[in-house]
Amino acid sequence: MNVPQRLVEAIEQSPSIIVTTHVQPDGDAIGSMLGLKHALESAGKMVIAVLSDEVPANLRFLPGADEIMAGDCAAAAGQHALAVVLDCGSLDRVGRCAGAVQASGLMANVDHHPTNTGFADINWVDVAAASTSEMVFGLLERMGIALGPETATCLLAGVITDTGSFRYSNTTAYTFRVAAALTEAGASPWQISQSVYDTRSYQSLAGMAEAILSMEFHCSGLMASMDITADLMRRYSLTESETEGFISYARSVAGVEVAVVYKEIGSDEIRVGLRSNRDVDVSRIALALGGGGHVRASGLTFRGGLEQAKAAVMAEVRKALREAGHQWTD
Repeated sequence: MNVPQRLVEAIEQSPSIIVTTHVQPDGDAIGSMLGLKHALESAGKMVIAVLSDEVPANLRFLPGADEIMAGDCAAAAGQHALAVVLDCGSLDRVGRCAGAVQASGLMANVDHHPTNTGFADINWVDVAAASTSEMVFGLLERMGIALGPETATCLLAGVITDTGSFRYSNTTAYTFRVAAALTEAGASPWQISQSVYDTRSYQSLAGMAEAILSMEFHCSGLMASMDITADLMRRYSLTESETEGFISYARSVAGVEVAVVYKEIGSDEIRVGLRSNRDVDVSRIALALGGGGHVRASGLTFRGGLEQAKAAVMAEVRKALREAGHQWTD
């Protein structure tokens, strides 16, 4: 892994570091942030982790999750020598922590999204990496920092979640070598999988069942869409993070190439998740509508009503399917 020497030097020369990631964080976001925090603290650095949103419930088992400063990050905006932004495609995606990041002496951007805008002083964007946690592993290896069990657990959680438990096409032989090294360093794949995937409330399962049963199909079954309305979340007392995995069920239907989930966050705010199986680059769909992400997994926030969001996304999905060579009759 080609780790920039400038990033290594910036970390080595910085006594105090602030680390953060994107809004609505997933396993790779939290895992890479906490993994880097634990490792750098073991090397004698003062590290503060900040986050615009709360840590999702299924990731609170990670060591150090309770030490993250969540919400208004203004209190963390001290004279930190370095800010490291992880798994984040653009500075605005840092949310309420952007000010604290910009107040630092130097900003580093560590990410693997192809839609990354290169917003920092030091930009390390490796689109071939399966996860940002995989990149952090390479950085620590390059710096000669030993992996403790806490670091290993956080990074393996990031690797597992961003590869779909090694099921996604971004999984490589190197990914398995990283996972093996993290397991040897004290991470438990069983504990991570149990906490992230296999512990849900009954309410969450009931809400997911309703969303699955209301799934709609378009373009002769090439596209599946799922609505997670504000009413559904209210009736089942669901947080947005608890709906994170619902889209995988739409993606898993035989014949579906593109899966879309619409989450009604407010009357004029729709969070859109996009997934594809083989041919369609959903990051291009997201980018066209102001979002970003990966070839197979991307997202965006649509300002407008649910029906407006559906019309805008449908137009881009149809275009992307045609460009990928698909044809349909409806």
